[in-house]
This record gives sequence, C-alpha cells and structure tokens, in this order.
Amino acid sequence: MKEVVKEHPLRPIILRFDPDKPQLEFETKGLSAHYLMHDLTWEAQQKLRKLNEQLGEIDIKIAELEYYLFPIEQDLDILEVFLKIKDPSVLPLNNFDEEIEITIDINELFSSITDHNQQLRDLHSEVSTACIAYEQHYDMIYEKESWIDEQLWKDVHQIYVNYLNVKVDIVSLDRDQEEFREVLSDVFDYQYKYYDYFDLILSVFKTFQKRCDKSYRRAEVVDKGLKELRDNMQ
Repeated sequence: MKEVVKEHPLRPIILRFDPDKPQLEFETKGLSAHYLMHDLTWEAQQKLRKLNEQLGEIDIKIAELEYYLFPIEQDLDILEVFLKIKDPSVLPLNNFDEEIEITIDINELFSSITDHNQQLRDLHSEVSTACIAYEQHYDMIYEKESWIDEQLWKDVHQIYVNYLNVKVDIVSLDRDQEEFREVLSDVFDYQYKYYDYFDLILSVFKTFQKRCDKSYRRAEVVDKGLKELRDNMQ
C-alpha cells in the first residue's frame, strides 16, 4: 500500500492505495466527491467567518454610537428642563447644595445629532446587507440541509459497496471520512453560533434604533421650543 497525503486548508487528506490495482470510474468519481466535500466545507467555513466578522463590526459600531448618544441624551435632559418640557427631577443634581452653571453649545449639539443620525443610517445599511446574507445562507441550508449535496455522499458510498475492486484502502478511506465528519460537525456548530450571534445583534440594533429615534424626536421638540423662546424674546 502506498500512502498519499493531499494537503488541504481544511485538513490533510490521507489515503492509502494499492498500486497494483486500476482505479475504476466509480472510484474516481467517489474520491472526487470526497475531495469536493472538503472544498465545499472549507468555502462554507470561510464564508461563515466573514459573516461573523461582519456582525462583529456592526456590534462595535453599535457600541460606539451608544457611547456618543449618551452625552446627547444628557444635553437633551437639561434643555427639556430649561424649556419646562420635563420636571427638574430628571436631572441628577440632588447632591449639589449650591447653584451650578451648565453651558450647552446648541449648534454643536444639533450638529452632533445630525452626524449621529447619519452614522445610524449608514449602520442600518450595513445591518440590511447582513440580513440579506443571513437569509440567503439560511434559505440554502433550509432547502438543502447542507452545502454538500446528498449525491456526493452517495458517490463515496459506491466505493464501500464495491470495496473488493477499488484501488483505495477502505480502512484509510473510512478513517479519513470519519475525521472529515468531525471537522464538518465543527463547521456546523460554528454556523449555529453565527445564527445565535445574528439574532442577538439584530435584537440589540432594533432596541438601540428605537432609543435613537426617541432621542431624535426629543431633539425636534427641543428645537421647536428654542425657536419659540427666541421668537418671544424678540
């Protein structure tokens, strides 16, 4: 028997062959299917990795926008109290015994709100792209159950059915198939983690989007109140 090692990015494929036997057509087809399953699983693994990285970038951007939203919300709290839209109790000033002076640059505030809204729109576009990618992958898996067509497994099975006539050592093929199935299982686990991560990110984004919309609406009311105040002072 001669051992042949085929280096593959997914895992090394190690098979043994009888050099004295010819390789029949069904065996060639079955081994090609075995190799192709490695290619397809590697492609699926890399695709899932990119999809996860895409979600990770969205996760970071949500956190960044949340960080920049907090001071906007604080300034809106102060202006809403100043305009008597809200009661002073919304401000955390109970620990101060003397008067304090708070200065807010109105132009800078509304400029930051406009910028924040644009960044949220850009992020929404990224989330939409991530949703399309998720749906395409999910629909493919739902329809076919795997990125590996059932026919490929059947092609490999023909080698086992005719094991007395094949060039490849059945024991080595069986071992290699089992090791491949372990890696395949790991990729499927990675896929399920991607599904869970997607659900989490989408939920977090929708919640954050509602929070942002609420702040933008508050800003519109504050802007209207400040304009009325300026008009009354003229």
